Amino acid sequence: MSLLSKIKKLFSRRTLVNLIKPRVLTAGELFAWVIGIFYLKFLIWDIIWACDTTFSGFQFPLGYLTKLIFSTLLALPLLAFKSRWYILVMGLIIDAWLVANLMYFRTYFTVIPASSYLLVSNLSDFQDSVWESLHLIDIIFPLTTAWAMFMIHMTPIKQVLNGAVKQLLKTSAWLVGIPLAIVAIHTAFKGGYKKAYEDLMYDYSTCGATVYTIPGAMIYEFFCGHVELTPQLQAKIDNWIASRPGTNFTSPNNHPNNLIIILLESFENWPIGKTIEGQEITPNINRLVADSSTFYASHIHNQVKGARSIDAQLIIHTGLLPVKYGAYSYRFVHNTYPSLDRAWKENHGPGARSMSFTVDKRTVWNVAVVAQDFGYELYDKPTWKLDVKTGPRGRLGDDSFLRQAYDKITSEGIIGNGTHSMVQLVTYSGHTPFVIPDHLKKVHFSDAIPERLRHYLEVANYTDRAVGEFVSKVRSNPAMAGTMIVITGDHEGIGTDRNSFIKNPKVASWLDSGQYVPLIIVNAPVPGRYDKIAGQVDIYPTLLDMLGLKYHWRGLGQSLLDPSKQPYAITTQNQILGDASSLTPDQQRHARDIFNISDLIIASDYFKNRK
Repeated sequence: MSLLSKIKKLFSRRTLVNLIKPRVLTAGELFAWVIGIFYLKFLIWDIIWACDTTFSGFQFPLGYLTKLIFSTLLALPLLAFKSRWYILVMGLIIDAWLVANLMYFRTYFTVIPASSYLLVSNLSDFQDSVWESLHLIDIIFPLTTAWAMFMIHMTPIKQVLNGAVKQLLKTSAWLVGIPLAIVAIHTAFKGGYKKAYEDLMYDYSTCGATVYTIPGAMIYEFFCGHVELTPQLQAKIDNWIASRPGTNFTSPNNHPNNLIIILLESFENWPIGKTIEGQEITPNINRLVADSSTFYASHIHNQVKGARSIDAQLIIHTGLLPVKYGAYSYRFVHNTYPSLDRAWKENHGPGARSMSFTVDKRTVWNVAVVAQDFGYELYDKPTWKLDVKTGPRGRLGDDSFLRQAYDKITSEGIIGNGTHSMVQLVTYSGHTPFVIPDHLKKVHFSDAIPERLRHYLEVANYTDRAVGEFVSKVRSNPAMAGTMIVITGDHEGIGTDRNSFIKNPKVASWLDSGQYVPLIIVNAPVPGRYDKIAGQVDIYPTLLDMLGLKYHWRGLGQSLLDPSKQPYAITTQNQILGDASSLTPDQQRHARDIFNISDLIIASDYFKNRK
């Protein structure tokens, strides 16, 4: 039979009918069907993932081989159980697993880290956010399981498999062995699995999970644990740090004695200055931005990863970037971190304080340990009176939180004449799915704007009012005169829905396609405006300069006050965003290695024995 005849037979009407018509299958057909349905699930997952990232992963043959390996391994227990119940249960387990990873990706832009499976009990605090991440397309996974069960319902599983197990085991050995050998040779040629995975991620960002599958991503995570700080690794980190852009800025003499950082949940830059359907979204922040004593950076690119808010604290407080997988706050507890908090105390001497106010519990993201590692006092949920509930978990609303925070700061003399206090306020109301009671909404929008965006704008306006009231009180209090106030978003808030929103002509004119948070510094020693692209990692050295803090660690970024600062940021996918045309290819490669260097610094506890 010619090749053309074989292709015609493969796609003949009879063959296609057999794929959708249930019948009694042979042992080989049954086993192939189970492997095929599992393979299909992985393939559909790749397609959905790629729709919000890139289809580049489909160009790598390795991806089709890894899916065949895992699909075959998942089908193998059928030869022992010989029951259709195994197919149903395993199919549903795979469905739940794949859908859960898609839901996680839609918020955190990565697969679920292995360590996070142990934190499943925390989901009770995020139920509304979890359900919001479930999309209609996800129903395709259980439908494939239902289809598989329909196709095999006429086949007597146990009877068909009896006597065929030995042959099917041999077939499985080939189906796993040959692809596994190819993968092993490929990764060995690349310098090992970890190096091969990282090489792929360096140029093709989010393709790691599609090419190596979710189990492959978890295997990679296993190799990303604590690493030994060998002389070679220390030299590599030292050389990168020594080669990064320095600072050409001379700090001002009018250093503020007190600092307040307001870390706004999911607050992006694009609502600032916008009037939508005749309504000004952030009138209070707009006035602060226009103030002659304010420094405003409008394009700070979001650089957090899966740990979100606690990643933002890492970036702002230490000038480091998130680890490749999981949350540093769980994986690398009690590491040694140089921090803005320690720089503050070191420069201002005995009596200087640093603290963080949060409406969450101290167990969320392990923030109690982070407080110890960074060097600040923690005031968490029990500190506050829950008189205004917002968000999916009914946490304290931003207006009440900032009001109570101001009362605490003033009543306890935390900031006043002669004090040197740094206070961080971490808000909550902007947490997805952006739920606040109707009586707190002061802006209302038509159905021409997607519902999720309407809710986001309502919360942004509510948070703006809370911030406006708080800042007004601080600036009108003589005892707090000159206090520098930093307002920034911890991360972007819209997630993968942004791609569909910007295609809406009613939205495209005012929604930014980029993931930018604002940096607003009120009562800044060096006021001004910076509209070029920068990264969140640049906030830490900028604050050191604004505060006039002399400290041994300048962070991995570059101060926005440095005239030599180039207008670019490195994305979490190691891509250059902005204009890096003035950099040589070697300098661009150096810049793109920033996340890897940061990961190595944290994983090796680089600062443990260094000053």
